[in-house]
Amino acid sequence: MDSRFQGESLNKVDGKGRISLPAKFRRALQSGDSRCGPGDAARLYIAYGNPTTNFVECLSGDYYDDLVRRIEGMDDGESARELLEYLYFVKCDEVGVDETGRFVLPPAAREKLGLDGEALFQGKGQKFHILKPDDGAASDDKVRKMLEKFSEGKEFFNPISLANKRRPDPADVDAQ
Repeated sequence: MDSRFQGESLNKVDGKGRISLPAKFRRALQSGDSRCGPGDAARLYIAYGNPTTNFVECLSGDYYDDLVRRIEGMDDGESARELLEYLYFVKCDEVGVDETGRFVLPPAAREKLGLDGEALFQGKGQKFHILKPDDGAASDDKVRKMLEKFSEGKEFFNPISLANKRRPDPADVDAQ
């Protein structure tokens, strides 16, 4: 069974915001929800409140449960906790996925994305993003710029080498 969200898929969206989860994403969603028994619908959480992104973030049940534990482990009143509570409690909805893999995007997510008949799904390992198809090209351009930055001054550069290093400081990677 697929345990990660991988790849891209372009899917139709109807006027009411109904959309089908790609089959391989369905398997990963079920695999990522330990509370999902045979015949049960896997949990899907859609976070739509980050104003700095052009996508909505979709989380499996186990990933969301882990995130909730980490947020609740933070000190009350801490500004980072308040931010995360807003993004993942206030501006996040659990949606039902039916037996055919269809679900309805929350109205706020539809409004944020402004989808016009199609949506692009992008696998991100333990989560996935939904965005406008045209914004997929912008994602490709952003990745190209990051690769150029990381490979600066190197004749041969293998992106896999980044997995062996300490996480780069976001200030070091200017993707603009």
